[in-house]
Amino acid sequence: MSPTSLKRSHKIHSLASDLGIRTSTDPVRDIVRFCEKRVARFLKDFPDCKTLSQLLDISASKLGTKFEEIHSDDQLNDVRTRYLQCGERSFASLHEELAPDVFGITFKRLSRKPWELPYVSVIDCRLDKKYRSYYTKWHELGHLLILTDQMRLAFRRTHFGLDDKDPEESLVDVIAGAFGFLPDLIQPVAKGRPSFEGIEAIRMQLCPEASQQASIIGISRAWPTPCILLQAQLGLKRGERRDIAQGDLGFHDRPIEVLRATQVSPNNAARASSLVIFPNMRVPDRSIIHKVFTGSAVDGQAIEDLAWWESSDGSRLPAAKVLVETRGGRDDVRAIITPQ
Repeated sequence: MSPTSLKRSHKIHSLASDLGIRTSTDPVRDIVRFCEKRVARFLKDFPDCKTLSQLLDISASKLGTKFEEIHSDDQLNDVRTRYLQCGERSFASLHEELAPDVFGITFKRLSRKPWELPYVSVIDCRLDKKYRSYYTKWHELGHLLILTDQMRLAFRRTHFGLDDKDPEESLVDVIAGAFGFLPDLIQPVAKGRPSFEGIEAIRMQLCPEASQQASIIGISRAWPTPCILLQAQLGLKRGERRDIAQGDLGFHDRPIEVLRATQVSPNNAARASSLVIFPNMRVPDRSIIHKVFTGSAVDGQAIEDLAWWESSDGSRLPAAKVLVETRGGRDDVRAIITPQ
């Protein structure tokens, strides 16, 4: 679901009302702020919290849930059996609940002892799902942060495309992203110019369970100085994609894909400055990004000029010296771009 559609969702407006939030025109922002205040209250009891992993554990405890990680089918059977023996009948269908497109589920315990936590969050870490375990945990906590008396007792995190998601699931994605890489904990250790090596060092220090890919996105977004995280892949102009979708090519040949900035993620500091690259712009042939993609250069750094970037109408970005660092992939190149 797009950010605009999410803001307009009746379900999100109703949720904000149920939470007692006096909303503006942006209920998503208001709900995230509501969650920020809750987490800030949690941290008052833990002034020495310095890492994102500690924040995760503190939040889970304060929200009343215990994480059960599932790394194998045998472990799934063990968890299911253990909770069934404790009288938790909702665990009977745990195998079915953890379908291929489900990464985690939170149950409310109905037969717990007085000293036991009221919830259990089962995190599926089998196979490739293990790379999303950190994010899945925050997603489950996101549901508990916005829990109301009107909401159901079990929540699941599915891996559908963004447009297919329930508004609540999309909202919880926003919440998970906000707290999984909380700027208040990242910025004290984010010194100097951001780099892939520096981001990896921060990941290992603050949240080693987080995936490298998610950390590059989340930590660069929280960096206190301007930077753009860019992903370059082969692609078409928007008009060319539209013509193909509508079958309007006529007798013309199919357009040829060129290397474009398919994902452009400026952080807040970049948005406040003149550092800008627009999505889907063609990557200049002389950029190290293009050279790494074609194999004529290896990963590294290069000083470049934003004026090299040209739009389809022939206009160029304002001249500005930047440092570009690359990481090549199988069919893409990621780059961190910072002012020089």
